[in-house]
Amino acid sequence: MLLSHVSKFFITIPIFAFHKKNWFCAEWLYKQFIPSIHFNNRPIAPKLMHCVQQKEISSIFELHILSKADNYLMKEFKEISQIRKGSVVGFWSIVRNIIRRKRAKKTLRASESKYRLLFESLPQRIFSKDKNFVYMSCNENLARDLHIKPDEITGKTDYDFFPKELAEKYRTEDKRVIESGQTDDREEKYIIDGQELIVRMVRTPIKDEMGNVLGILGTFLDITEKITLQRDAERSRHLASLGELAAGVAHEINNPITGVINCAQILFNKSSEGSKERDIAGRIIKEANRIANITSSLLSFARFGDSKEKKSIVSIREIVANTFVLIKAQLRKEGITIKLNISPKLPQIIAHPQQVQQVFLNAISNARYALNQKYPEAHENKILEIIGEEAMIANRPAVKITFYDHGTGIPAGIRDRVVEPFYTTKPRSKGTGLGLSISYNIIRDHDGRLIIDSAEGVFTKVIIVLPAFKPT
Repeated sequence: MLLSHVSKFFITIPIFAFHKKNWFCAEWLYKQFIPSIHFNNRPIAPKLMHCVQQKEISSIFELHILSKADNYLMKEFKEISQIRKGSVVGFWSIVRNIIRRKRAKKTLRASESKYRLLFESLPQRIFSKDKNFVYMSCNENLARDLHIKPDEITGKTDYDFFPKELAEKYRTEDKRVIESGQTDDREEKYIIDGQELIVRMVRTPIKDEMGNVLGILGTFLDITEKITLQRDAERSRHLASLGELAAGVAHEINNPITGVINCAQILFNKSSEGSKERDIAGRIIKEANRIANITSSLLSFARFGDSKEKKSIVSIREIVANTFVLIKAQLRKEGITIKLNISPKLPQIIAHPQQVQQVFLNAISNARYALNQKYPEAHENKILEIIGEEAMIANRPAVKITFYDHGTGIPAGIRDRVVEPFYTTKPRSKGTGLGLSISYNIIRDHDGRLIIDSAEGVFTKVIIVLPAFKPT
């Protein structure tokens, strides 16, 4: 029979001619064909052939057929109806062994499953784009950031997900990789749910066997915490070395400058009113006091954590009030309007009151300088707003104080540097560059956070968050 020929050569085009009345030859079907079918397939074989006759299903189906080697092979049957005078009188059957194809598919599925598992298990966000910068695919991590399913990214561009400025930056970097054919590895900004992160982005060109670039494979990992820790560690090492230097310099200067001030004061007291000697003595005292203030700041910078003052339970409202006693008159004189918006229900904190007051004074002093630079005279926008509200820090209740001014702001390029020791944008006569460094250390020593948000020419917010006192 032709069936054995099929079993031997796997591919053939036999013709099974059946009587129109019975459709198939029962003797051939039940004595030769069905016995060669695996017993799991035997009940369905006649039904499948009948359905083919009635054109109820696709004319392609698969059966396990016994081979001459007494093992079952998966074979594909493709049935083509044989029609005479508009009636089906039989069918052509093309049979081929598909066991290799089945094994290949199974292997391919297993391979795809393995690499898909690897693809989805990686912490990186992964994506691919064609040479027109259109997304082709991404992994679950990136899709989750974008609030979509992985297959929904196909056909989209960066402009569909990111602000225009950032999307254009990504487009420029993609274009560079496409044109150069070289891998690009850099740190970039990445925005997720309005939060700006720092990521390490690696873009690799996808090439065909001829070396033509077909697109880009990109991976990136959130390294914001790592970068923050590195910066903190670097800043701590910097501060430690500068602290030692500052303490030594301050002690060396403090003693002689005290003598200079005392001698100048004696000269001032013995000089007559309006004399040249009194004027010179006054200048000496003024400049010497400025030097003394700098050395005092240096000592505070070096010893911010060594204060003999013990921490106590204090009210943040009380510290703000005591701070304004010292500076309120000066602010009023310069035409600066103060807006206090501090909740009376703020919890207390555990702190060194004098140190926290020093931080507040520094924040107000910086805001005052920025407002005076932008508005030398009185102005309706010459406002310093101080806001006190409840917050959370490290899953603990906290108090947040915000010093919000509409002054000159801080350029984005130097925002991360303003807490570095001796870094200042003020003229030499106006600042030493130690105020924010000392403030940063004080707040860190209180397990708090000092955050600066600013837009150049528009505003600056100095945000201080301190843990609240929790009664036991």
